[in-house]
Amino acid sequence: MSIGLIGYGRFGRLAARHIAKRREVYVYDQRTERKPGPPRIHFTSLAAVASQEIVILAVPVSALKETLIAVSPHLVPGALIIDVCAVKSFPARWMKQILPRNVQIVGSHPFFGPDSAPGPLRGHHIVICPVRVKTKLLNRVARVLRREGLNVSVMTPDAHDRLVAETILLTQYIGRMVSLSRLSRQKTVSRNYAALLSMWDAAEHDSIQLFADMVKYSAHGRRVVKAVTDASRRLARELH
Repeated sequence: MSIGLIGYGRFGRLAARHIAKRREVYVYDQRTERKPGPPRIHFTSLAAVASQEIVILAVPVSALKETLIAVSPHLVPGALIIDVCAVKSFPARWMKQILPRNVQIVGSHPFFGPDSAPGPLRGHHIVICPVRVKTKLLNRVARVLRREGLNVSVMTPDAHDRLVAETILLTQYIGRMVSLSRLSRQKTVSRNYAALLSMWDAAEHDSIQLFADMVKYSAHGRRVVKAVTDASRRLARELH
C-alpha cells in the first residue's frame, strides 16, 4: 500500500523516517518546500498525498478540522485515514462528520515522540481507536504496529482521553509548573527528585500547543487541570 503523510513537523518527520524503511512515503506540509527528501520520502502536492491508499494526518488537533476539509475531495474510496492527535474524542467526531463515508477511519495516539524514541520503536506504546473501520482492517493495523515492536492498545476515544488526561497531561502540568517557578535545578538526590526532573525536561521539550490542545479539546483534560489547580490553592491555604 502507498502511504501519504500530511504534516512534517517533529512527529511527522519521525513517522516518515520509520515508514520509509519499508515503503515509499508521499509528504505534504504547507511549511515545507517541495524538494528532494531523504530516500523513499517524496514531497508533493496535497492532492497527490491525499489520494494514497493510507493517509496519515500528523497535524495538531487545532489544525485537524481544516485539514479534513482540504483532503476530503481528494480521498479515494476504500482509503484508510489515520490521525495521530493527542486527544481522540473531538478528532473522531470530526472525521466521521467531514470525511466521505466510503473511507475507513482509525484514530491513533503514539505515546512517544522524537525525544523519547530517537531510535527503534520497540517497547513504546500506541493507542488505536476504531472510528469507522472494518474489524479485519483494524486487526491488520494492530498487527503491523506490533511487528514494529510497539505495544498496542485498542480503546474508545473517550477512554483514551481519560487515560491521557490522568497520565501525560498530569505530568506535563506538573512539569510546566516547576519550569515556570524558575527554581534552581539541583543534583539528583533521590528517585522522586529524578522523576520530577524528568517531568520538568519533558515539559520544556514539548510544545505549549500540544499541552494546550490536550486541555482545550478534552473534557477530561479540563477536569484534571481544574482538580490540580484547586488542590494547589487548597494546599497553599493550609500552609498559612
